Amino acid sequence: MKQIISLIIHTLLGCTLVAQEINNTGIPFDFDWWFALNDRPGAERPEFDDSKWRLLDVPHDFSIEHPFDSASATGAGGGYTFSGIGWYRKHFKTEPGFSGKNVSILFDGVYRNSEVWINGHYLGTRPYGYSSFYYDLTAQLKPAGEENIIAVKVNTTGQPNSRWYTGSGIYRHVWLIAKNKLHINQWGVFARTVKADKEGAGVEISIELRNDNNISKSCTVITTFTDAHGKEAGRAETKAEIKPGQEQKIDQDIGIARPALWSTEQPGLYRLQVEVRSGGAVTDKYVSPFGIRTFRFDAAKGFFLNGKQVKLKGVNNHHDGGPLGAAVLDGTYKRRLKILQSMGCNALRMSHNPPSPELLAFADSLGFLVIDEIFDEWMDGKTPAGYAAHFNQWYELDVANWIRRDRNHPSVIAWSIGNEVREQYNKENALKITKMLIDAARKHDTTRPFTAACNEILNVNAYGMGELLDLVGYNYQEAYYKADHEQYPNRVIFGSETVIYPYHPGNCWQLRSYEQWLEGQLKDYVAGEFLWTGFDYIGEAGIGDVGTGCKFWEKWPTWPWRGADCGLIDMCGFPKPAYWFRKALWNNEPMVHLAVQTDTTARDKDLCSFWSWPKVQAHWNHKKTGDTLAVHVYTNVPEVELKLNGKSLGMRKWDIKKEAFLFWEVPYEPGKLEAIGKTADGKKVAFAVQTAGEPAVIKLSPDRKVLKANRQDLSYVAVQMLDAGGIPTPFAGNTITFEVSGAGKLVAVGNGDQKSHSPLKGNSMEAWQGKCLAVVQSTNKKGKITITARSGSLPVATAILTVE
Repeated sequence: MKQIISLIIHTLLGCTLVAQEINNTGIPFDFDWWFALNDRPGAERPEFDDSKWRLLDVPHDFSIEHPFDSASATGAGGGYTFSGIGWYRKHFKTEPGFSGKNVSILFDGVYRNSEVWINGHYLGTRPYGYSSFYYDLTAQLKPAGEENIIAVKVNTTGQPNSRWYTGSGIYRHVWLIAKNKLHINQWGVFARTVKADKEGAGVEISIELRNDNNISKSCTVITTFTDAHGKEAGRAETKAEIKPGQEQKIDQDIGIARPALWSTEQPGLYRLQVEVRSGGAVTDKYVSPFGIRTFRFDAAKGFFLNGKQVKLKGVNNHHDGGPLGAAVLDGTYKRRLKILQSMGCNALRMSHNPPSPELLAFADSLGFLVIDEIFDEWMDGKTPAGYAAHFNQWYELDVANWIRRDRNHPSVIAWSIGNEVREQYNKENALKITKMLIDAARKHDTTRPFTAACNEILNVNAYGMGELLDLVGYNYQEAYYKADHEQYPNRVIFGSETVIYPYHPGNCWQLRSYEQWLEGQLKDYVAGEFLWTGFDYIGEAGIGDVGTGCKFWEKWPTWPWRGADCGLIDMCGFPKPAYWFRKALWNNEPMVHLAVQTDTTARDKDLCSFWSWPKVQAHWNHKKTGDTLAVHVYTNVPEVELKLNGKSLGMRKWDIKKEAFLFWEVPYEPGKLEAIGKTADGKKVAFAVQTAGEPAVIKLSPDRKVLKANRQDLSYVAVQMLDAGGIPTPFAGNTITFEVSGAGKLVAVGNGDQKSHSPLKGNSMEAWQGKCLAVVQSTNKKGKITITARSGSLPVATAILTVE
C-alpha cells in the first residue's frame, strides 16, 4: 500500500497524506470484500472457502438489490424490502509498517446485529445498526506479509426492527487504523469554542493520550490552528509524562486573533492539528477541520449564531439515498445538501439516528446547522425486533460513541436523545430515561443543549419531562406553541417535525390552522422548524397519501406504495411543487413559480393529505378545453400577474399574513401559462409552462461531468423527456434503457414514483412525470464514460463523462 490516508482528512476534506507524515492513520478498507447471502456455517474460520462468493466494495446494501415484495417481513415500514443474513470476508496482508503498533478496524455503520471475527477470533457484536464502532486487531494479526481474514456477519432477519427502510449490510465506510503505542485515543480530541467575536476567539482543547509501552514516556503535545491561507493562527505546547498502560488527559487553551467565524453564509474552516512528539519523533497526529463559532438558544428570541439571530429553516431526512438504498456514497450527500441549500434550507435534523461522518463533514463545509439525533425508541419499543431489547445493555456505549465521534463538528448545535418515544405515556420512565441519557451524554460534551422530539406535548408538560430538556422539540404540535410559550416562558421551543403544507383545518390536536402555522414562521420565540421531509424515502409506505381531517390515519395506504411521498424533493433529487413554495418563503431573491392541478382534489386548497402537498405539477397539458384548473403561484414578491397565451387573467397582491400562496382557477386552453411577478422597486420575475406534444427527445443532464478514478465518485444523470419543440412532456412514461461503457459503471436507476416496483439496481426505468434517473459510478480507471439511453423508436441519447 503506497499511500495511507488519514481518517479525519479523508472523510472531511478528501485530502491524502503520505505515511511518513502522519501516524494516526485510517487506511481505507472499503475495497474487495467477498460477499454471500444467507447463513454460511463456518464462514468465520480462516480456512473457509469463499472463492465462489461475489467480490464487491463497501458501502454495500444487500436489501436494495432484491425486488420489492408485498409479502416481505419488513412490511410497509421497511418498504417491502428484502431482509436476511449476509456474510462479508476481506483478505489482507499485514503491512511491515504495522510492527510495534496497535491496529484496529473501524466501521462507520453496519446494519445490524453485526458480528466480527479476525482470523477466526471473535471480536464482538453490535446490535444497533447506526453506531460507529471499532475493534482492536493487534493481538490477532499475522506477521508482516502474511494474510489475515476479517469476517463480518450481518443479520436483519428479526423484523420489523424499524419504522422506515434501513438497508442491510456494511452500508458505510470501513477503516483500518494503525497507531503507535503512545497515541491519541480514538475520538480522543475535543475542541470547543468558548468565546469568539471579530476581535478574537478562545478555544479549549482536551486530548486523551494513552501509553501502551511497558515504560513511562515523556512527550510534548503541540496543537496548532491554520487558517484558509495556510498561516498559523494559534498554537499551544504542553509537556507530559505518561506511565505505562495509563491514560492522561491534556487540556490546552488557545487564543486566535481576528478569527474567521464559521456561519451559515460563510462556513470558513481552520485546520486543527494535534501532534504528539516523544523521543525526537512524532508518535501520533490528529488533523481535522474546525469551525470557530458561538451559538445560543433564547426562549424569547430563538437561535443566535455568533450573536446574530438566525431562524432554523430545516428539514428532516432518513438515511437512505433513494435509488442507492442505504449504501450512500459521499457524492450523494453533497448533491443533496446543495439542492436543499438552493431552496434556502440552513438546518438538518438527523432523523432518527446518528448520521454518517461524511454528511456532517459536508454540513460543516456548506454551512448547515444540525440537530444530531440518536434513538427512535428507548425501552418501550415501537417494533417487535427494534432497539428496545438492547437498550439497557448498550445505550451508554452507543451514546458515548455518538457524542465522541461528532462533537468537533461546528455544524452540530444540539443533541437529540429521542424521537416520539413511547415513554411519553409513562411518567416514571419518561423522567428516568431522559435523565439517564442526558447524564450519559454529558460525560462527553457539556457545551451543547439536549433535546427530544415530542409528539405528546401535553404529557411532556404534565410529567415534567420538558423541564429536563434544554430545548423542547414539538412534532406536529404547532397548536401548542403560543400557549406553552406563555405558560413556560423560559422554554426554548422549536418545530422538530412539521408538515410541508401550510393549510389544515386546525380543529383537532394534530392539525393546526393557518394562523398557528404563521406563529411558527413569524414569531421569534419559535427557534425554527424541521419539515417532514426534505427528500422522499423508502419505507413508511404511503405517507403522503394518508387521509385528511382529524382521523387521517384511518386511510393509510400500503402496497403498492413502497415509500413515503411527503418530501419537498423526490427520491431522485427532482424538486416537487412544495420545494418551490419553500424556496419563495426561505429566500430573499425575488422569484415566482406556478403549479397546476393534476387531480380535482387540488381544487380545494384547504383539503390535503396530512403529510403531503395538493396534487399539482408544473405543467399546462390537459385533455379538454374549457375545464377549470386550479393554479398555484408561489412567490415572495408583492404583486403577480397571470397570463394565458398573452392575455392577462388579472394581477393579485401577495401578503404572507393573509395567504401562503396565490390561488387561481383558470379555464384550460392549450398554449402558454405565465406568472409575472413584480418587486416593490419594479423589477420583474417570471415563470411559464407550455402545452407539450408527444415525447420525441431524450435529454440527458449529468450533474457532474468530471469524476475521480477512486471507485466511489458519482454522477447523477437526469433524464427529461421533451417534445419535438424541446418542451418538457410532463406526463411521459417512456421506459428508458441505459448502457454505460468505459471507465465507469451503472449503479442505480430510479424515478420519483413511490408505487414503482422496477428494480433500482437494473438497467431500465420508466419515466415518471416525464423524468427518471441513472446513477453512474467511477472505477479505478481514467478515461471516458459513455452513457447511452434508448426508448423505442426515439433517437438514442448519449452523454460523455471524464474520469481523471
